[in-house]
Amino acid sequence: MSACNSPIEYCATSETEQALNNLLTEQALQLTSAKKNDYYDGASIFGAIKIKATLAQVRISLENIKKVKQDAEGHKSSCSAQLKITVPPPMLKDVDLVRNTQHQLKIMPYAKQAHIDNGNNVFVQNIDYLVLTPKGLKTTTVEFESIHFAHLLDEIVTAVLLKPTLDLKTSGASAVTMPLKPLITEAEQSEVNVEKTNTVINKDNVNLNLDLAVEKPVELEVKKPPVPPEVTKTLAVEPLAKQVVPSFNCGIATKPTDMTICNTINLARLDNENMQLYKNARAIDPVMTKDIWFTSIKAKYACKTAVDCIANVYKKSIRDYDCVANKDKASCKVLALRP
Repeated sequence: MSACNSPIEYCATSETEQALNNLLTEQALQLTSAKKNDYYDGASIFGAIKIKATLAQVRISLENIKKVKQDAEGHKSSCSAQLKITVPPPMLKDVDLVRNTQHQLKIMPYAKQAHIDNGNNVFVQNIDYLVLTPKGLKTTTVEFESIHFAHLLDEIVTAVLLKPTLDLKTSGASAVTMPLKPLITEAEQSEVNVEKTNTVINKDNVNLNLDLAVEKPVELEVKKPPVPPEVTKTLAVEPLAKQVVPSFNCGIATKPTDMTICNTINLARLDNENMQLYKNARAIDPVMTKDIWFTSIKAKYACKTAVDCIANVYKKSIRDYDCVANKDKASCKVLALRP
């Protein structure tokens, strides 16, 4: 083949580059969209339109393109090139700001773990890929090992979309994380429900105690978050004043599973432990950690309001995250964790 090791039409066409771009963005879209299950308003934060608009700001290109091999009929070409992803500097700054807030590795060290070289706002890696051009069809298909780049794009887009929610939270006006309503304990209630004398304040700000009839003490009702009927049938709700707060905000919980966790002290404790180990594991192996997270989140919501089922899911993911974070443990088989 006289054309070997030189740019050729199928390896270097604009259609090939676009097909590769489509493959990466579609995979990143699926990864980021899946995160909406982990946030109460995730459908809004990780909407498909927002994800696509963010990905559109990232430039994906091929450089140093070469042909390695081509079949006799010319419908299958083996190629090599340097895959280059360029991220706008302001976007990259926002990404690192969010990741730092969440105690994650900055995006460049994260990319290094995936063997993706980077400098400034550019990420590059040499790749081998196939270009398929079926006979009689104009559509070009590209195949290559893209998982690391898809996860990189996912991490970038996730941070960009989360930044507005973090900004709102910092300013105290977050629509994503609302503060829990203060709960009145029995001790506080007894102090409030005392007999009181009517007092009138005149224009000179002098308190005048009037000898009026004392009103009957007003009973204050302790408001509790709404609990769906199915929850009350499957568990005894813990006294709210004694609750352990889980890692998420119970004030805006709507799913039966989340409300069950909010109303069960043991599950709230497990949720906090699970979140801490998740962060530890993500810093060691973000790809494997994401696999565990995706499996466990589906299993948790499948439990609905069954307390024992939810607890068992937490216990399994806690073991798995601990194994990822401590790969040297003899009892851990980290490779077996990946589905």
